[in-house]
Amino acid sequence: MPISNSAPRFGHQIGPWARGPEVTFAAAVLIVFVALAACWGTLPSDLVLPVISTLLLVLASLVALVALCGERASQRSETTYWDVAGALTFIGVCVASQIDPDQMVRLVEGAPREH
Repeated sequence: MPISNSAPRFGHQIGPWARGPEVTFAAAVLIVFVALAACWGTLPSDLVLPVISTLLLVLASLVALVALCGERASQRSETTYWDVAGALTFIGVCVASQIDPDQMVRLVEGAPREH
């Protein structure tokens, strides 16, 4: 029968790193949604997905830097900054996979863009 006493596991999570990965992921998702809303209204439709995928990959790299600097402190939590960086990278790659190749050709050539 497994022991279900979670007091020792959660008793050490006092400090700024205790809920940091969850808050960081929520903040990154919020930043992406705000950027998506801003891009949708201001940029041509060909640029929206490349900008959002780039933003996700940049956020993932920033979270990975945080994970690298605070690795010892974040090991106490079940969700780590490495998990958040991996999730943001995965979402960024999924968004990038939805970009049409013809769309990228138009962007590189500088052809007129559709709105």
